[in-house]
Amino acid sequence: MSALPHTLTPESFEAWLNGAFIGDPSEARGYCEATMSPNYNRLQAQGGITNFEQAVEKVTFFRTHCKKWVAPVEMLVQEGKQVAVRLMCDMQIGDTEEKRMELMFMAERDQQGRFEKVWELVMPIEGGK
Repeated sequence: MSALPHTLTPESFEAWLNGAFIGDPSEARGYCEATMSPNYNRLQAQGGITNFEQAVEKVTFFRTHCKKWVAPVEMLVQEGKQVAVRLMCDMQIGDTEEKRMELMFMAERDQQGRFEKVWELVMPIEGGK
């Protein structure tokens, strides 16, 4: 994936996020280098921190084991370098049961437009698959 556009649309964000789950695992580092700052820091609301190298490992894992990923963006707001997104996704990783999740994503982008400071909340949807 090439660099992200300066102004994100729901479609361009969806394409970026899809790239974390769908694609050649051997190209995970290139995807991360193009779209994530070397200072990437992702905080999960439930606990957990992911730095750039861990992000490369996660993208490689997801691209290797993801059997289903459908995640249309429902809402995207951008003000300058700050972005907020809400979406619902249907996913299946490996032999696990398919899940329906809600993702709330907030981020700040660096001078090159790559994601740098990220916060997200992922919650299962009651009655989901």
